Amino acid sequence: MSHLLPPEVAAFVADAARLPLAALQDIRHATAVAVSSGAYDLKAVPKLDAARFSALDKLVRDAFLPRAEELRTSRPGGALSSAIGRTTMTAQAVWKRDRLTPEQYAMLTDAFPPHGVTVPPQ
Repeated sequence: MSHLLPPEVAAFVADAARLPLAALQDIRHATAVAVSSGAYDLKAVPKLDAARFSALDKLVRDAFLPRAEELRTSRPGGALSSAIGRTTMTAQAVWKRDRLTPEQYAMLTDAFPPHGVTVPPQ
């Protein structure tokens, strides 16, 4: 199924999975604040068909697997699932960026570049 993944999506996931714990926590917090204020619309996250979502989900989970214990220990029940969820949603935006407005793309990806993760231009 990895042939379904665009290289820019795989590169984004690899970079995101290498982020230090503090960066992942900052992204989690920034997203929570943006969602609660209405600045981040979860409905804007582009949907993938089942096969593509499955391939992406496996890629993200496999990327964070070596850090599972670290992330679980730092914040039980939250850091690992948040890192996986936020990375997956952003990867979906990267994958389907041609279907998003510039504002939607920025909203869905802006939390990562301040931490050194490159997102492709829209």
